[in-house]
Amino acid sequence: MTLSSTCSASSTFERKTHSFKEVLAGASSSNLKLQFVHSTFKGCPALLFEDSVVDHLAAPYALTLIGKFMLRRPNLDVIRKFFVNLKLSSSFHMGLLDQRHIAIQLANDLDYSQIFARRSYYIQACQMHLLKWTPNFDVREESPLAPVWISFSNLHLHFFNHQILFGLASIFGHPLQTDKATALVSRPSVARVLVEMDVSKKHPIKIWIGSEVKRYFQKVDFENLPIFCSFYKMQGHAVNQCFRKNPHFLPDENPLQQSSDAAPT
Repeated sequence: MTLSSTCSASSTFERKTHSFKEVLAGASSSNLKLQFVHSTFKGCPALLFEDSVVDHLAAPYALTLIGKFMLRRPNLDVIRKFFVNLKLSSSFHMGLLDQRHIAIQLANDLDYSQIFARRSYYIQACQMHLLKWTPNFDVREESPLAPVWISFSNLHLHFFNHQILFGLASIFGHPLQTDKATALVSRPSVARVLVEMDVSKKHPIKIWIGSEVKRYFQKVDFENLPIFCSFYKMQGHAVNQCFRKNPHFLPDENPLQQSSDAAPT
């Protein structure tokens, strides 16, 4: 990744730039001595280390999102200023991965949830699709992890408890937040939790909840669940709609010409 700017929600747009090395220098509370082994794998040189080393190196990027521009991308300074204008609660760091992808490193769960929940933004009429960064992120693929609002209709009133709600939501993925009405119990007809979940998997539509005696089936609804193509590794269409897997789905290049050729003379 190239140099990254540090921007504060409460500051002006112009800020001193920092490299990611500088940003992360104080991010870890421990100085782990990295242990690795030089080896070979399938005839290629290899650098091998334990999963714990990967986890340690990835930890500072846990609140990182990827902005993917579908067609064209504005100048990075324009994108950075757009995020400053979002009035986030803390600072953020941003850098280019390639001409279509930017890494957005956030400082807290609140800003992360607020931005990721949108799924996409338009910046100077350019759509930026938001993806979750993972240690296995590849710019040629999209992550199946997406933010989804899960609704629990007619949830029993005494279960409007933060720990219970996050316990229910964790069945499906990583809970991010409840909505305000759920937190205040001002709309007891339904509880809503934003969950970071794998949309490539099938999920249950009901949950058995309660004690051994006082229990019931709780209905589960997924709001605007994204479709994921496991063949092309992209969100937005199913495998049976994928042009890459089913090239015969592609429209004819010149249907008018075909129609003309088929017409009687």
